[in-house]
Amino acid sequence: MTDYYNLTYTSPERVAAHGDGNLGQWESIPCPITTQHLDGYRRISPLYIEVRHNRRDESVIWGAAGLAVHERVLEGFERQGFTGYRSKQALVRFRDATESTEYREFVVTGWAGIASPESGVQLVCSCRACHYKAYSPITDFEKIIDWNQWTGEDFFIVWPMGKHRLCTERVAQWLLASKLKSFRLEKGFAELQRDSLVSQFGVATGRLSDDLPEDLAIKYGSPLGLE
Repeated sequence: MTDYYNLTYTSPERVAAHGDGNLGQWESIPCPITTQHLDGYRRISPLYIEVRHNRRDESVIWGAAGLAVHERVLEGFERQGFTGYRSKQALVRFRDATESTEYREFVVTGWAGIASPESGVQLVCSCRACHYKAYSPITDFEKIIDWNQWTGEDFFIVWPMGKHRLCTERVAQWLLASKLKSFRLEKGFAELQRDSLVSQFGVATGRLSDDLPEDLAIKYGSPLGLE
């Protein structure tokens, strides 16, 4: 397995408006010994997104707080037998103030383990009192994933780049053929490779449960001290 894709948004205009990252209820877990970083930060309420438009043909809606997909998209995923995701309650509010419950929050659950050391990613700092960790910059983007750690699911994340929703070639082909709107597929981590800050400073993280459901964060993260 070598070809995989980062599922992301097409442009900033497609991202939900009105600072939706602050909507809903959030759990902020402080570090017990410093204010320089957090132990974890995650939304604990259903996804609520407000958008600037009234387009009902948007099947994929991106928000700072999460990703909402229309029920018909999930039906397509089910027909294809795609794995590595869950769906949760979501509410989308359009510009004309109407609200739709036909969308569901899309949550990636597949796991590709820890980035391979051959990629250059190494732990450089670990807080002794919480889950905060800092990792060195990626030096070889072709070797990020160690496929021996991959659970074999169609949607997945790799640590410490847990914010990136990755998918297999067969998902990418279906998405492109479906002609859905408002998404972009970047091969591998091409998008991250263009990020000068990541290239220079690396990646900092909190808890794995900020990015994976609690039960899976415990399953995959406990042996690694990441949950």
